[in-house]
Formats: sequence, C-alpha cells, structure tokens
Amino acid sequence: MSFLQPEFIGFVVALVLVYWAVPSRRAQNGLLLVASYVFYGWMSPRLCLLLASVTGANYLAGLVMERFPARRGPVLGAVVVASVLNLVWFKYFGWFASELIPRFTSPEQASAIAAWKLALPLGLSFYTFHNLAYSIDVYREKVHVRRDPVDYFLYGSWFPQLVAGPVERPQNVLPQLEAPRRFSVDLLTSGLGLALWGAFKKMALADTISPFVDTIFNTADPSWGMIWSAALGFTIQALADFSGYTDIARGVSRMFGIELMKNFDHPYMAATPMEFWQRWHMSFSTWLRDYIYVPACFSEGVRRWLTVPGTGDWGPFGTTSRALLITMLVSGIWHGSTWNFIAWGFYYFCIGTAYAAIVARIPRKMKKQGAWRWFTVPVMFGFTLLGMHIFREPSLATLGEHLLLNPFVGTREQWIVTTAMLGLCAYAAVPLVLAMLAGRFALPRVRGTWAWPALQTTFWAFCAVAAFSSVATSEAAFIYFQF
Repeated sequence: MSFLQPEFIGFVVALVLVYWAVPSRRAQNGLLLVASYVFYGWMSPRLCLLLASVTGANYLAGLVMERFPARRGPVLGAVVVASVLNLVWFKYFGWFASELIPRFTSPEQASAIAAWKLALPLGLSFYTFHNLAYSIDVYREKVHVRRDPVDYFLYGSWFPQLVAGPVERPQNVLPQLEAPRRFSVDLLTSGLGLALWGAFKKMALADTISPFVDTIFNTADPSWGMIWSAALGFTIQALADFSGYTDIARGVSRMFGIELMKNFDHPYMAATPMEFWQRWHMSFSTWLRDYIYVPACFSEGVRRWLTVPGTGDWGPFGTTSRALLITMLVSGIWHGSTWNFIAWGFYYFCIGTAYAAIVARIPRKMKKQGAWRWFTVPVMFGFTLLGMHIFREPSLATLGEHLLLNPFVGTREQWIVTTAMLGLCAYAAVPLVLAMLAGRFALPRVRGTWAWPALQTTFWAFCAVAAFSSVATSEAAFIYFQF
C-alpha cells in the first residue's frame, strides 16, 4: 500500500479510531503490528515473509547475544553477513548478471543466470538497516535485549517508516513502544498537518515538475541550458519528494503517539559537504556515521587495517580519508546498482576531503562572520546541483556529454524549453522557501494565539485541495522506493 492510494486514507482513519479505543498498550501494539503487515503485504503477501525473516533474525540475534555473551562477536557477524547477502541477492544480482557475468561466460549462460534476477522488495534496504541497528547496539551494549516479540517486531516493521524511512534507531522507537500512550488532540492535529504538508510537497510540487524533468533527461540532444535547468528541477523535486514522504510518515506516526526522528533540515542551506549530510536524509547519514565511519576511524583493529604508515589522519591515504571513502561508497552502493551511484559516492568523498583540507586553513574568526555563509552556501549548492545531476543520470557516458556542452549554444526552441523549465523550478521552490521562512520567523509567534486555529485549518484545506487536485498527474512512486 502506498501513501498516495485512496485506500491508505481509509486504512489510517479506521486504524486511528480502533487504536485509541483499545485500552491496553500491549493490545495497541498487537493491533499496530497486524496493521503494519497488512500495509506491507497489501500488494504481495509474500513480502511479509521476507520482512518477518529479517526482523526475526535480528530479534533472535539479540537473545543469543544475551544468552552467550562470550559469543557476541560471531553472532553479530553472522546476522550482519546474512542481512548483507540477502540485500545483495535482491538488490545487486541483476547488476552482476548484466554488467559482470557476460564478460566471463557465454551469452547462453549469461541469459540463464540473468533469469534468476528477482524484483527488489519494497523497502528492503531501509528495514534491513533499521533492524541491524538493533543488533549492533545490543553488541555495543547501548540498548538492552528485548524479549517481547510483539514490541520488537513492531519496531522492525512499523508501517509509516517501513518502506522509505526514516532509518530509525532502537533507542528512539522501542522506549515509545514500551511506554503507555495517551490520546491527545494535539497529536492528531499536529500529525495531520505534517502529513498534509508532506502530501502537498509530493503531489503538488514533486509530481508536477517530475514529467518535465524526465522529458528533458530523456531528450537525445539537449542543450546546456535545458539539461542544467532539468538538473535544477530534479534537485528541487528530490527534496520535495523525499521530505514529503518522511513528513507523511512522521505525521501519521504521530497520530498514534509515536514520534519518528526528523529527516531533513533545509539541506540546501548547507555551507559545506559535512553540513549537507547533517541536514539531508539525517537518519541515514547518522546511521552511516555511527555504524561505518566512526568504527573505521576509531576502532583499533579497523584503524590498523586502514592506516598507511606515515600518512597521518588526513593524508592521501590517511585513516580519516579512507574511512570517508568507504562510507561514501557504501552510501552510493546502497542507493543503487548502477555506476552513477558509485560515481556519486566517490564525488562526495572528493568534495568532502577537499573541503576538510581547505576549511582547516581558514581562520576561525573569518568562518564565524555572517558574510562567510553568503559566499559558501551558494557554492555548496552548486556542488549539490552537480551531485544531483550525477545521481539522476544513470549513464556515465551521457553524463560526460552533459558536462562538455557549450553553455552558449542552443536553438530558439531549446531556450524556450529552458525558460519554461526554470519557471517550473520557481513554481516548486517558492512554497519550500516560504515554508522555511514561516517556520523560522512567523509560526513561533503565532502558535498558541487566538489566530492559530483559523490559520491551522486554512493551512490544512490549502494542502488538501492542492494535493488532491494534482492527483491526476501524481502517479509516480516516491523516488526512494527504488532504493
């Protein structure tokens, strides 16, 4: 089931009504667990078996690590390897079959092997990382082992964040599932407002601009202005689409008294690559930081493996640089099984390393000045624009052609298309900018005053009308469903 299906509205309304009528926390969790599996198995019930196996493996791993503490390392290694192999099989076997196997086998053998390719189950990457966080934190003794299967299986399959995040942590969600939850009108109203805002961003903004972006990227011979205006459009589309999904997820979850972590914090206002990753897809970025980058930097065994003698921490092959390279390549590979995602991860490693080397030599007093951000934020947005272009274009050869286009060449028709695309970019960007300004300056002064109820209901009506009037063109799945 998708957030964009009419059935989802009825599903959530009915579930909210029954949920808050149930008197006990355990019965509420049981209801939500059943609802989560109904949600995930709506189109294909067989997917529930895969979800249950991934969740169950990590649940059992926690119990075994508690029962046999001396064997925690091998148990963790086994569940990590099993989870990664499962992910590789579903997500990357097709890439191996199409890119590598034909180079070493006959066409007949390659065709026979390619027949084993399976469709990527929706949300597999997200709930695999989500569940692995629990096993790793149990091993690190950051969370205690959960014995109640209902509570843990609900953590591993909570439907609002199941398919595309946020990539939650056990420290945040499990205590909420284990504590009594009381009905609150504020939970419903704030959750509804956040979900409607997310639907507006997805349906009225992202899906409106998406067909035009796709058309230009699929054009055989675009001009420089056309392709880079489309790249700008995709940059806006990606933010509206993915932040829209997570706002719906957080809003729906809040209606049930469960608060999910914030996933976006105006990422295009970042001044450096490091700050960008602190603002974009924050749940996944912090997952990579805590479970890949930090161990690569500070785990003694990993440091010995990474460090080349005499290179220091930020040398060409220093520990920190190599840890960042591994982290960004994992991020790229996680996003997809085409070469552009690997190039995208390597690109962010390069600009991250360059920024770290450059910024370290700039006086601290200069970096604290307000004018500093007026220069660095536009520069970083330019790097982000190029990164989004790499992310969107699956062919590296085509990407190279786009980078070599002459910016001063173009027919009259091509410049008209460029101008129209820039107009669509403005259409999609203005509401996002206004929302950012309102959230920072206006809402804190208005919230709680006599005018707040009227403004709140007007906002709901605007988002609902704008979103559902766009439903005819809103047939595209969320971008991150493919990951």
